[in-house]
Amino acid sequence: MISKFVLSVAAVSLCLGFSPAVAEDDEDAFHAFNAQTYFRGTPPIDHRMEPNGMPTRPKEDPKKNTMLEPLSAEAKMKMMQTLMQTNPFSLRDMMNMMVAKKKALPGLSFDEVVESLNSKALNLNMRPVGHTTPYEILRETFDPESPRLEFFSYCDLITMRKILDYSLEFSAFLPCRIAVMQDAEGQIWLTTLDWDVRWLDGSPNPNRMPDELRERAIQVRENIEAMMEAAATGDF
Repeated sequence: MISKFVLSVAAVSLCLGFSPAVAEDDEDAFHAFNAQTYFRGTPPIDHRMEPNGMPTRPKEDPKKNTMLEPLSAEAKMKMMQTLMQTNPFSLRDMMNMMVAKKKALPGLSFDEVVESLNSKALNLNMRPVGHTTPYEILRETFDPESPRLEFFSYCDLITMRKILDYSLEFSAFLPCRIAVMQDAEGQIWLTTLDWDVRWLDGSPNPNRMPDELRERAIQVRENIEAMMEAAATGDF
């Protein structure tokens, strides 16, 4: 469970403006802004060393490629409502917390951003496995001026298979997806789900991700970071 202290510190940071604002055209500010996306190195706190006294599942030896018994909708609802009672964030803030984003360097075209993204993915052996262009349908059926929005899916296939052997439920988060879009000012952005096993596996529960798989998952996250950085700077 997220502690009141952690949420309070995060809320104060937001209220006092500790998170840097969107960078202007200054290139140093631009790079500093985009560098916030990913924490490099060892996390400052390892919560696995601080058991919170809550009961957890016992150590298990799960069979590969199998589903867990589902949690009831009521249990999930109660858990989330309990968490939300100490949550100072709005829904929009929560989405902001769950997403990693990068601002494309001013002057880059949408197509240049996409080309750099795909080029870096190829260099990192992140296979392209999907591409959708919902903005085209929106322009045809809703608003001819709808901003451009495209979704790109990539996958390290071996890591994907190993993750699914560990947790079939993880399929809901696969493959890795990066959105490229224009905002109201025409600025191009890249976003992705900010999943990082270095804090996602911080529970004292003994059923932790195997070390080899953990390292693979970290590498995939670093690859996604490198791809987004290349796309944001037009690096081929």
